[in-house]
Amino acid sequence: MNDTEKKPDPQDRSDSSAPSDPTDRSETIDRLLEAGRRLFATGGFEGTSIRALTTEAGANLGAVTYHYETKEAFYHAVLSQVMGPLRGRIGTLVDMPLPAPERLEIFVRGMFEHLRENPDLPRFFVQEVVIGDTPSQELLETVRTVIGTLSTVFRQGQEEGSIVPGDPVLMALTLLSQPIYLSLMPRFLTRADLKDAALPQPGGDTEAHVLGVLKRGFLVGEEGSETHQ
Repeated sequence: MNDTEKKPDPQDRSDSSAPSDPTDRSETIDRLLEAGRRLFATGGFEGTSIRALTTEAGANLGAVTYHYETKEAFYHAVLSQVMGPLRGRIGTLVDMPLPAPERLEIFVRGMFEHLRENPDLPRFFVQEVVIGDTPSQELLETVRTVIGTLSTVFRQGQEEGSIVPGDPVLMALTLLSQPIYLSLMPRFLTRADLKDAALPQPGGDTEAHVLGVLKRGFLVGEEGSETHQ
């Protein structure tokens, strides 16, 4: 991720992007982060210019480099805002004194809550995993934490006899993908501008659906779980 745009000198403190009032400075940073989330989620790192970011934020052209020094550092700050809280939610699951099925249910509910609070997360995953060439450290740390934690919980459940046999990493990927995919497709299928396309319309509760998939697909003794290999 190399930004080739000419940037204002971050050491030039005379730039008008540097408000003297701490409140103004905080408001500028908030506007930049909000603009970054909107533009990076749709255009990715390479497809989003500093000029577009500052215009969207209503800030001086030098604001990004003044507050973050480089566009890449700013991009990581945006990703941290989107993905950091998810790592915090998930990282505690391994040591919770609860059976694995209960911890996995906590994950599903927490993941849907995080997606409600951060509806742009799936777009960032697509930008980082599918479209981008080199994944960011923020994404790598998030994947390491989320998949590592979930696979550990699945493995612990297998050891305690509550989770069916199978590859814990594939199980973790399966469970993680459900909330992300189901946060995208129902919105697509119900778009008003696609009404004439006669697309199938979902009518159920997606969170309850994924909890049902968890119980029937992965838990020992639940209906259908004996077919999971």
